[in-house]
Amino acid sequence: MKNKPVLVIFGIKLAMAAFFISIIGCDFLTGKPKRVVFLDDSFAVVMPGTWSLRSDLNDSADLQMGNSFKEAYTVILSDNKMDLEDLSLDQHSDLTRSFISSGLRNYEVSDPDYFYVGEFEAVRYRLEGIIDGIHAVYWHVTIETDEYFHQILLWSLKSRFSKNEDDFE
Repeated sequence: MKNKPVLVIFGIKLAMAAFFISIIGCDFLTGKPKRVVFLDDSFAVVMPGTWSLRSDLNDSADLQMGNSFKEAYTVILSDNKMDLEDLSLDQHSDLTRSFISSGLRNYEVSDPDYFYVGEFEAVRYRLEGIIDGIHAVYWHVTIETDEYFHQILLWSLKSRFSKNEDDFE
């Protein structure tokens, strides 16, 4: 009889531990990817099902989304080409990356990776550095469409970046 309260407490602790492990193991409820439109429904991206729309990452962004539990975030900033002097894809990427690099200590950048998103040319760089004492890793992607340059910033903590790459893709 004396051991009954100890067994009950142990059982409750075991049940709580199993509950928390199950939540962590399933990434806070996996979900189906969601199509999200932006810029007056002119463009769309696919957001991982475990992510949500955000409004606290960048006041100038056309789209903000992320998963705080995974420390994985994305913002999209779009520039209408009518508002810019004649820039190439590389020039726009260089310009927008310079804003990021100016705020990072121990800044490192990869070589460019060129690819297509549908019919549109894109370039991606991996950036790494320290901002406000936090070691962050970014993908900086620039996509050129007929009317816009879309700057897509995807980032995470250095220790979590590789785990988030599938979501970033």
